[in-house]
Amino acid sequence: MSSLGQRVRWFICHVTSRGPSAAVVKIPLQGLILLALGVSALAWGSKQRAAKYRNAAPGVAFTGSKSCEGAGCHEELCRGYYQTPHGSSMGPANVPSELAKAPHRVTVYDQKADRYYEVTQTGSDLYQTQYQLDASGNRIFSSAHKLDYRIGGHLTGNIFVMRWGQYLFQAPVSYYLRPSRWDLAPGYEGAPHPFSRPISLCPYCHNGQPEVVPNRAGVYRDPPFRFMEFGIGCEVCHGPGQLHLQELGKHPKGRHGKLDPTIVNPARLSPRLADDICLKCHEGWAARVLQPGKTELDFRPGTPLYETVALFKVPITSDQRAELERLESLPPAKGTVSTPMWFKHSLMAMSRCFHDSRGRLTCITCHIIHDPPNAGNKVAYYRARCFTCHTNESCKLSLLERSRQEPANDCVGCHMPRKGVAGIPHSDDTNHRIVRRVGQPYPDYAFEQSDPDLPGLVCIDRRAEDATQPIPPVVKLLAYNEAMLAKRPGMARYYLELLEELRKSAPDEPLVLVSLGRKALSDGDNAKAVQYLTRALEKGADYDTTYLDLSEALAKIGQIEESAKVLEQGVAAWPFSPEIQQALVLRYMALDRVEHARDALKRYVTLFPEDAIGREALERAKEGGP
Repeated sequence: MSSLGQRVRWFICHVTSRGPSAAVVKIPLQGLILLALGVSALAWGSKQRAAKYRNAAPGVAFTGSKSCEGAGCHEELCRGYYQTPHGSSMGPANVPSELAKAPHRVTVYDQKADRYYEVTQTGSDLYQTQYQLDASGNRIFSSAHKLDYRIGGHLTGNIFVMRWGQYLFQAPVSYYLRPSRWDLAPGYEGAPHPFSRPISLCPYCHNGQPEVVPNRAGVYRDPPFRFMEFGIGCEVCHGPGQLHLQELGKHPKGRHGKLDPTIVNPARLSPRLADDICLKCHEGWAARVLQPGKTELDFRPGTPLYETVALFKVPITSDQRAELERLESLPPAKGTVSTPMWFKHSLMAMSRCFHDSRGRLTCITCHIIHDPPNAGNKVAYYRARCFTCHTNESCKLSLLERSRQEPANDCVGCHMPRKGVAGIPHSDDTNHRIVRRVGQPYPDYAFEQSDPDLPGLVCIDRRAEDATQPIPPVVKLLAYNEAMLAKRPGMARYYLELLEELRKSAPDEPLVLVSLGRKALSDGDNAKAVQYLTRALEKGADYDTTYLDLSEALAKIGQIEESAKVLEQGVAAWPFSPEIQQALVLRYMALDRVEHARDALKRYVTLFPEDAIGREALERAKEGGP
């Protein structure tokens, strides 16, 4: 279900696990090269002028990753990249590696919903089936759905996606690698309609170039992914390839040793712009709001992320220090003041390493995407990353003590220990708040105040040259709306104050009209709600909630016929919305349209057979009952 603030849930799948021990003093080749050249990874963006790239301009066309490996250019690099966590972050569900996860029938029981799920192979496809049993063990209902895609990390697990026409929905059961088992996906315990969660933001980070229909949560064009690429393509980090291909056509020998302004090299960007590429997917938020007129695909590497989308968080203030320190030793829990593990950049910014580098410590200081370290060499690899600033003597433990640990001499294991991820079972992640020791108190600079123009929130990616830019009022409104949906305390006040300002300054803005309509409905001013919401639909704000709110307001002022017409339009626009389908059945019943109500109920139960009340009502309708 969509909402005014585009409700999204975040499933972080890229985590790095600790592997076997490495030799105590072994440094991988990459580290030796850096040391020999006297190059510090922290100098990226400081010792050399940040490059400007022509392919970051709007209008430059994407060409697909296949164009990068063509003509013998980057064939070997691409072949290796497709095996990396980023390159394989999404794929079809019917390949041998996925089928092998369910060699036999797998059953998962949801106690809250008293419902069973099965994962089975049928031919060359994977299916998930839901069903319920009566007291005698017989199935009350059953519905099966073919799985089309898998999304996720190589060390955590995968969610699975099914396709209904143009719609993509998440399946309720995921595969977790740590226990090597199937279990309910995050947030699915007791889910009333388990196969109706639309896939919205996931492909933007796990695929990179999804062909999404604007303002339609979970609706995609055909084909659903540009170039039908799976995984994160080259152009997600390097920008569109059109100019680069044109330049190579004119100068086949290329620009060896020189800066090529036709394709972004993140290592040549300023630290802020380099991190913005990573922030797009590897930073959490309390609210994520597109700038007016923008889509997720408008972001171009080499430009500030804030120009496309604004990320917001609730600041941790100094008066919360004691509570934050208390939570540090406890298992992670959702809804506390602790910063979740997927706020990777925010956690890194709390570290002395980042603070003392004055922002020069970036994601690519430590992470190499094309050829990441494997389980056998990653301890030594990341130690070499630390040695771009530190030495063996920097550690207060003796080399002998470090050698006795498992893995031996593991900087990351000591200073970035893994922690559980709140709300995601069977998962943990690297804590990017680099500490000297476990339990180290938070420094003063870890605590923030709200932005002066944004009470209660901080805009994460409005920084550097964007720091003084005003946030568009509609963006603020959506940010507060999302924060309210997440039950962040105090946000309703700021939301309502801003909404009143916008009522006067932007009375024809579709999102403002939707918000005013919902407020009027909540206040009991149904006639005013009808006015606002009718105008909102006319202005293009045809969200599922707009149809629901308008139909409710019309019904409350006695216009049942008009209410039903609005819901009929809503069903046409949002055919998989259980709330709209339910409301339409009730409106037909209120109008005594028995046949219409029966047909609508049959359609609803076909789509959502797990609804016991709907099934019982349909049986009564078949028998001629009320």
